[in-house]
Amino acid sequence: MHQNGVCVWLTGRSGAGKSTVTRELVPLLEAQGRTVSVLDVMPELAKHWAERSSEGKLIRKAVVAREVARHGGIAICVTVSARAEVRERARSIVGDDSFLEIYFDTPADVAASRKAARKKKPPLLKRMRHSLRRVKQRVRPAEAFEEPASPDLVVDATTIPPEVNAQNIVDLLSARGFLADP
Repeated sequence: MHQNGVCVWLTGRSGAGKSTVTRELVPLLEAQGRTVSVLDVMPELAKHWAERSSEGKLIRKAVVAREVARHGGIAICVTVSARAEVRERARSIVGDDSFLEIYFDTPADVAASRKAARKKKPPLLKRMRHSLRRVKQRVRPAEAFEEPASPDLVVDATTIPPEVNAQNIVDLLSARGFLADP
């Protein structure tokens, strides 16, 4: 079964540590001879200008992940995916037997400080859009992050180093039969 493909859906707030752990995870999986596709920030899968939410982007990621998994690869989807309904829809697209949900449980204040620390000044048009969005949010607050009810793995990226969290994901993949035993 270790040649079966899988979608590893990393979810958590922006700044939770998903991309950092992914950078540690990919070499571990490739060292075991697996083909890995990382679906993180990709302009081709980005939210279209006419879309009101990022749901379409997430569904497109799920479709690509399904095809990667169908061909025996490992798709690592790095997403915020704040709504449980969207994550469940992604699971149904990929298939329950090929979908692992990994939740990065990082407090909102820690995630916000990490996000602010890595930010560079965006272009003028993007800054204008963000200001408009902030004004709209004062009228209608943004949706809060809905924590997964039963993720396959909960990652603590505040106290546990990225390389240990990456190894924990590898161990989960091995336990579920997606990787050969070392």
